[in-house]
Amino acid sequence: MKKLTIENWKELQPYIALADYHEYNSNAMTLLMWSNRYEAYFETYEHFALVYTKMPHHEPVWLMPYCALPYRKEALEMLAKRSEQLHIAFEVHSMTKEFKDWLIKEYPQAFLIWDCYNARDYVYDRMQQQTLSGKKMQKRRNHFHAFEKLYEGRYYYKPLTREDIPHVMAFLKRWKETKKEEEYETIDAEIIGIELLFQYWEQLPVEGGCIYIDNQLEAFSITSRLAEDMVQIHVEKANRAYRGLYIAILKCYLETLPDTIRYLNREDDMGLPELRKAKSDMQPIYKIQKFGSCHQALKIHQADVHWKDAVMQLWETSFADETKASSQYYFTHFYHEEDTWLLTSQQELISMLQLRPMDISLHGKKERVYFVVGVATQKAYEGCGYMKQLLHSVLQKEPYASANFILLQAYEWEIYKSSGFLETYMCKRWKLDKQAYLQDEEKGKLTTQFTISALVDIYQTYTKDKEGYRIRDKDYFIQQFLPYADLWHQTLYVYEEDQQPCGYLLIEEHEQDVEVIECAYTTPKVFTNMLSHLAQTTKKVYLRTSVEEEVIGKGKLMTVMMVKQLHNSSLPLEHLYINETI
Repeated sequence: MKKLTIENWKELQPYIALADYHEYNSNAMTLLMWSNRYEAYFETYEHFALVYTKMPHHEPVWLMPYCALPYRKEALEMLAKRSEQLHIAFEVHSMTKEFKDWLIKEYPQAFLIWDCYNARDYVYDRMQQQTLSGKKMQKRRNHFHAFEKLYEGRYYYKPLTREDIPHVMAFLKRWKETKKEEEYETIDAEIIGIELLFQYWEQLPVEGGCIYIDNQLEAFSITSRLAEDMVQIHVEKANRAYRGLYIAILKCYLETLPDTIRYLNREDDMGLPELRKAKSDMQPIYKIQKFGSCHQALKIHQADVHWKDAVMQLWETSFADETKASSQYYFTHFYHEEDTWLLTSQQELISMLQLRPMDISLHGKKERVYFVVGVATQKAYEGCGYMKQLLHSVLQKEPYASANFILLQAYEWEIYKSSGFLETYMCKRWKLDKQAYLQDEEKGKLTTQFTISALVDIYQTYTKDKEGYRIRDKDYFIQQFLPYADLWHQTLYVYEEDQQPCGYLLIEEHEQDVEVIECAYTTPKVFTNMLSHLAQTTKKVYLRTSVEEEVIGKGKLMTVMMVKQLHNSSLPLEHLYINETI
């Protein structure tokens, strides 16, 4: 491997162009500019080039191999070989999502991958930043117009040339004095990189622009072409004392570019809150995700007693609505190792899910289905596709592969659609028009005194004309329904008429409103009478019903459950009902 230098960068450039990754580390100018801090080493082969970078006192890390897609496997195999020969960890960093997806597909369960959130490139629409047109650009447009008005006749823009270099260096000296001392190390490394580019300005494919105000340079930029349609901003500095100057230097530079340039890459935010806000305020059209990886086998397996603590910890940190008490109750009464599947790597829990057996009623018959709960991935590994890998692998195993239906609840429905799950079970959430249900004489009464048999009878009567509902018995209400109502501070009221129980309401009361989590009843008239009792409260009343039920008020459809339908099976579209959370 040889160190990347001014003299040899052109050897690497053709391979970078073949890869066409569009991310800012895949740019010879970036590697050269920061070579004083991140030394880059490379070697070229017939079809590909390999590059690693090294910071002082840090282990080297490989970048993505540079080549056309058909030669990636060849390149990665050589990278593995060279890792062993050079005693460098087989890790690939700064990977794009496209490369990450390719790696997972070609080498399933061979690499541990993590999301480098702070390293995402911010990409902008070139014309939007140039013209400042549209509602999103209003603030920037106002700042630019203020700049023009304040400094009309006092400023001018010009392309950056060697004649401007002394003025840039003088500006940088003034600019550094405005920074904190703890920032000097990074600033000095950047200035050294700028000086290197300036030293070979005419020999390198870099360009830029500058603005003088009252004949003094107050802003400049250094850029290069990252792809045929994308320009990268390596450096952009402006004197903040001049309102709108940062916007002006970018706008003026963009106006000099050919029409083929459509995108602007402004690199990452390095995890700095102020920089993140500034780059977000500029309205990026997308961000280029970055991932790190190491060659480390992944394993998908059932849980055993040794994993219980790790599973509990991930459960508690992943689900905001869970309490210590509710988690403890779940793991005491419902957690089964044989239902729990894990994706692990070297004794580290990466992702998990549970597939609990559940019986539903379908066309008057009992149907065994499996209910996916507790899907979670360690935060450091979110967005890397582990949940999808785990779910896809487990659903191919028995007994799940023989089931006709797999049910799933989620915080974000969209992410499961690519795994074949569809939003199938729906409900209506109503804001009750209380005035419409006020009665001159209330019928029946609500009580917290009841028998388990009464709850079972009410539920069975309520669901007799429904499809797909969970089959509930006494044990269900004793072990799950009532304990969880207590854990989540919900109250169960049974509605009686003539001392006969004929409906129930599971209620969660808040400071401003009352939420009916579940209601069941024996006749529509009973339902109306139950709502008249709810109408007496001074708080807003919300309730969830099946899709077919009509309530006077404002209602909207909500997804209750997703279903993956297998073996050409299908659930009926009408009278479908379920109300389960675990």
